[in-house]
Amino acid sequence: MEKMTKQLIMIVDDSEINREILASILEEDYQIIEAENGEDCLRLLQKYGTEISLILLDIVMPGMDGFAVLEEMNRNHWIEDIPVIMISSEETESYIRRAYEMGVSDYISRPFDARVVYRRVYNTIKLYAKQRRLITLVTDQIREKEKNSQILIDILSHKAEALIPFRI
Repeated sequence: MEKMTKQLIMIVDDSEINREILASILEEDYQIIEAENGEDCLRLLQKYGTEISLILLDIVMPGMDGFAVLEEMNRNHWIEDIPVIMISSEETESYIRRAYEMGVSDYISRPFDARVVYRRVYNTIKLYAKQRRLITLVTDQIREKEKNSQILIDILSHKAEALIPFRI
C-alpha cells in the first residue's frame, strides 16, 4: 500500500516556544517547517512554493513583520494559492481587520487552544483543496468546450470550402 505524504505547514514566529507549541499540535498529521522571521518565511516560500499547504504567520516579529510578509505574498500572488492563518496575541481590531483585508483565511489568538488550532488548520486546508479541485474541474471543462468548438469550426470551414464554387 502506498504511503501518503503529509501536507506541509510552515510556522512563522520569532518565538521558539510558540513554534514548538504549534508544531507539537500539528506534527502528528502534518509535515512542519519553521521560520523565525519574515525573511526566512519568504526564502522558504520561494523554495517550496505551492508544496506548502498552509502558513501560520505571526504578526509582530522583529525585522520583517507578518504584514510585510503578506504584502510580498500578495505581490507574488502566493496568497491566492497558499492559505495563511495569522497567529498573534495582538487582538486590536485594526490589526485583525488589516490581516483579513490582506488575504488571511483565519486569525488565531494566543494562548493557543490545541483543538481549536488543529480544527482551524484542518478546515482551511480542506477548503483550499476543494477550491483547487473545483478550479481544475472548471478549467478542464472550458478546455474541452474550446476543443469541441475548434473541431466544429474546422468541420464547417471544410464544408464551406466544398460549397464555394472554384473560380479562375
